[in-house]
Amino acid sequence: MENLEQFFKGKTAVVIAHRLSTVKHADKIIVLDKGKVVEEGSHNELVASKGEYYRLLKNQLELGN
Repeated sequence: MENLEQFFKGKTAVVIAHRLSTVKHADKIIVLDKGKVVEEGSHNELVASKGEYYRLLKNQLELGN
């Protein structure tokens, strides 16, 4: 992931990920549900709001993914 961070430094990139650890350091994360934006913010903001992103992250951590 560090290589990608260096490659995208100063650039805009759209990353689609099922593994949330992939986007943890993104400046902005947009969460979609059925094609609609349901949340957006940084990793810390989304975890603090305890919405859909938090639920998905919690499930991934519990399953060890």
